[in-house]
Amino acid sequence: MFEKIDYWVTAASYADRKGTWLLEAALIHPNIGESHEFNEEWTREQILEKCDVFVFCTIAKNEKGEWKRMEQVRKIKTEQGEFLRVDGKVKAGDQLGLLPTIEEVL
Repeated sequence: MFEKIDYWVTAASYADRKGTWLLEAALIHPNIGESHEFNEEWTREQILEKCDVFVFCTIAKNEKGEWKRMEQVRKIKTEQGEFLRVDGKVKAGDQLGLLPTIEEVL
């Protein structure tokens, strides 16, 4: 079940850091209506910091070009550290689902 969504995530870029895929940055949009044009590029650290207070959810356009809500982003704690995941798996590495890369949408 979704809580009140504060921010939408529409794109993400990753990097392999010593064998673990970590988020480099993501495009974040405040949930202020139907428009998702306003966005900011946030770092992994910014999202991790705000994930305890705000609810993030991924969103993508469907075949008709309409925005479709996807999964909620959650902070997962493991022995290797904290990670951002939408699949709920407790494992090392960030995973925000099937989002385009930032380079693809800019």
